[in-house]
Amino acid sequence: MAPDAYVDQDAVLSAFDVSPGVQLVVRQEDLRIVAANQGARDTLQRGPLLDVSLYDLRDPGLEALVAALTAVARGGEPFRDDQVSVVPDWSDPASGIWLDLTVTPWRDADGTVLGAVAAGIDITTAVRAATLERAGAATADRRLARAREVVLRLQGALLPSTVPLLPRVDVAASYLVAGLEQAAGGDWFDSATLPDGRVSLTVGDVVGHGVEASAIMSQLRAVLAARLLEGAGIPSALEAVEAFAGRVSGAFAATLCVALLDPHTGDLEYATRGHPAPLVVGPDGAHLLPTTGDGPLGSRTSGSVLTANLPDGHAILLFTDGLVENIHRPVQNGLAVLERTAFDAYRDSAGGQSVAGRICQVVPRVLTDDGFTDDVTVLAAHRRHAPEPLDLSVPADPHQLAGARSAMDAWGVGVGLGSRDRSALVLGVSEVMANAIEHAYRGGSAGTVDLHATIRDDAMIEVVVRDHGLWREPDRDPGDRGRGFSMMASAGLQVDVATSADGTTVTLECPARRPAPVDQADAVAESVRLAAAPLVISADPSEAHVVRVGGAVDHRAAAAQVEAEVLRRSRNGLVPVTLDLEAVVHLGSAGVRVLESLLRTTDRLNVVAPPGTPAAQTLDVAGTPFRPSLP
Repeated sequence: MAPDAYVDQDAVLSAFDVSPGVQLVVRQEDLRIVAANQGARDTLQRGPLLDVSLYDLRDPGLEALVAALTAVARGGEPFRDDQVSVVPDWSDPASGIWLDLTVTPWRDADGTVLGAVAAGIDITTAVRAATLERAGAATADRRLARAREVVLRLQGALLPSTVPLLPRVDVAASYLVAGLEQAAGGDWFDSATLPDGRVSLTVGDVVGHGVEASAIMSQLRAVLAARLLEGAGIPSALEAVEAFAGRVSGAFAATLCVALLDPHTGDLEYATRGHPAPLVVGPDGAHLLPTTGDGPLGSRTSGSVLTANLPDGHAILLFTDGLVENIHRPVQNGLAVLERTAFDAYRDSAGGQSVAGRICQVVPRVLTDDGFTDDVTVLAAHRRHAPEPLDLSVPADPHQLAGARSAMDAWGVGVGLGSRDRSALVLGVSEVMANAIEHAYRGGSAGTVDLHATIRDDAMIEVVVRDHGLWREPDRDPGDRGRGFSMMASAGLQVDVATSADGTTVTLECPARRPAPVDQADAVAESVRLAAAPLVISADPSEAHVVRVGGAVDHRAAAAQVEAEVLRRSRNGLVPVTLDLEAVVHLGSAGVRVLESLLRTTDRLNVVAPPGTPAAQTLDVAGTPFRPSLP
């Protein structure tokens, strides 16, 4: 272009914005969008897209588009697929479209890759027309999908639902199921704390898919785990697995990798049987450890063991070969992408998410960007600094309970606990502290309640609550009291009470664990809104017989207010009343006792708590009847 050439930048930008299809430009440095036309905004059903990170576009229906942009921006190789699905609203699959997508590297004058440019043409109409022509095949696909769902449920039942958390080691796992044609079945992972204090990390892969592969996988995992938990070393454990595999024809040629990690020293022992070696990731990069050179099960190899050391702050990643084997690239290229992606995930760990969790989230998503034909399993362990214990000393005042619950929940998030275990601990701490406030300091005497929470080397959470008041023997006839301890037991907490002249000490224990993605049944809502929330009782004049409760019903005085309002509006049980607990942020045993009492004395009370709310969770544990919605 001549030096005096004129470019109407407004016209260029206007033309770009109304250009047909989807046009996106992503910067390599931080994977942020620097240009997007109207078609892109409409397709992704978003407002402004400028400066939005690809990591923020996490909706499942956008994975293919995001993965293509990421791969080209990072690797510099063009991408083309004539049928890419984009579903901005996963709850409404019909809202999705199909794109003929081309992604090319964005280079400067010297050829350096600056990012990626995506151009997509909407071909939804053509794809849907072709789909109608395959109606018969669709019926077969539905049948296959149902069969695949059965296998997936079986896989979830046979694999561990959680992984352990230790002070010095944070563990996370991820499992992705192969495409519809292959179904699930062959992969497994496992992790446990061993008698000598080490952590076992294992992944494996059985040849084939489906129910048979799932069953064999489960048996191999059980044999290996049992020997390791008995204190056997890797050679002895592998001998037991080899002996079992020799009696089961479907186990022939199964591969596995087993590693034992000392959390305190970082000493690592591992063995590979026809399986990829672990990947080590740290501040300076990522590299694969050497394999032990042994073949898969049934190959009659010696079963050698290698050693290494995992420094503080480093992470180790075990994975199945489905992660790096891809029809679109050689295995070595896949391993190179794995190293680069794991390092990026390690460096980008932020926003409160653990290093292990971030690696298990990012690595499978990026490496399966253009599809995968085998199950994908990743298991990561990060040697971290031990989380600081939680220490609280609060006045013996019911108004302090909300702050204690909030602190307990925040600490649980920091150590990596799943929502179910955090909810149980919050419930237990609130019950024990409320009990100390109401009984140890009965009569209004001043005092404090102390709390100390820590994560132990045996993968257990221990919370010690101590008061300095007077122990009072329980009444011979407890009436409707004592529900708090049964609720804690139902929530999975171990409770120990020790009394002395100086006060009472209550110790709560629960396993320290993080849910694994194969656990599809954990529908417990996140513990939210745990900040101090005053009790609010209201009624809409148009709904004279509906009592709405909000805030915390966490001690006897609050529960008594609820009881009085229900009795007043029901005229002591003569008029039907609905008690709406949707806005309750915490329902303690005092509140449950009142509800049980009201339900026993009148059959004209409806208790409503929508699924997933704190009240519904507590009522489920207590076994108190309630409805999910207003009648």
